[in-house]
Amino acid sequence: MARRQPTGRRRPPARGTAMHMIELPLDAAALTRFAWHQGHAAKQGYSDEDFGYAAHAWLAATLGELAPRPFRLQETRRGLRLLGYALQPAQHLAEHARTFALPAALAVCDWDTAASKEMPTTWHVGQRLGFEVRACPVSRGERERDLYLVEVDEAKASGREPANRSEVYGTWLDRQFGQNEAAKAELITLAGFRRVRSLRQSRAGQDHRHHGVERPDALFTGELRVLDPDVFASLLARGIGRHRAFGFGMLLLRPPGRGGT
Repeated sequence: MARRQPTGRRRPPARGTAMHMIELPLDAAALTRFAWHQGHAAKQGYSDEDFGYAAHAWLAATLGELAPRPFRLQETRRGLRLLGYALQPAQHLAEHARTFALPAALAVCDWDTAASKEMPTTWHVGQRLGFEVRACPVSRGERERDLYLVEVDEAKASGREPANRSEVYGTWLDRQFGQNEAAKAELITLAGFRRVRSLRQSRAGQDHRHHGVERPDALFTGELRVLDPDVFASLLARGIGRHRAFGFGMLLLRPPGRGGT
């Protein structure tokens, strides 16, 4: 059987279409074995530190166009937990996987304990929501760069002190919410930051090669106010920023006024 390749971009759901939050418990060792046997592994000492590429490849091979996107991986005491937004409930995804997935791919997830809930289909102008999002704040010039490092270089060139990382990333996130007037961020906190080395695949003809890429990994919490309900619904389904297919950009909602992660 030919190996299924990760799928491309997916259109956001049509207005009023139900969206489901999916929770899939994953076995980290089984996920690593699947990625290795499918050829999604580095050969020059690079590692997929956040399992982003492995999860991306597994979702594509197991669920195809039904795969949750955006998604986020979280470590738990029992292993990995994948949260994501999908157009079908967990039961439908489990049936699809049991019918079509290869045995090694099926074994990555405990489908019996997979869960889901239907998200609201309508939002309201002025509605306040708490949020948490893991995002990758990078520039989109000739080559991708950490936005904070861009700020440092620009400040040095102009002889001024650079803004701090929280301010640079917070301004970027505020712009993401403001695109097409989806929402207005009223509070943004950089709750965590690290630089993570992720695995990516490049193609040269028919040759598929893997390489490691280091990127900023920022965890934000805060509160927002909905400006345009339809645009906000599209933003929620699409996700925030770049590399959404690899575990970045899923906007998790919580009641306003609730802090912490």
